[in-house]
Amino acid sequence: MSLLPALEMIIPQPSGGNIPAFLAKLWKMLNNPEIGHLICWSEEGTSFIIKKQGVFASSLLPYYYKHSNMASFVRQLNMYDFHKVMNVDAGGLKGERDEIEF
Repeated sequence: MSLLPALEMIIPQPSGGNIPAFLAKLWKMLNNPEIGHLICWSEEGTSFIIKKQGVFASSLLPYYYKHSNMASFVRQLNMYDFHKVMNVDAGGLKGERDEIEF
């Protein structure tokens, strides 16, 4: 019995077995330790966190997606059924801080 990589378990494979470019680039970002200060997996590994949204949008988005529009990136995430995680943390919502969890 072989274990599938986590991405294959989460994302259904379209016919032909190709992963959409958007998701492949997201996977590369999440697994690049050099940019973990801007985007990384949550401690549980069930979600991911974008930190310092302004820096993320201005430096990483143009490199991976050829644009720096954070709203467009979030819309694309929503299209693939990623949604913001809102948790109560230390008396405030995480959404009020400069990080977003999906």
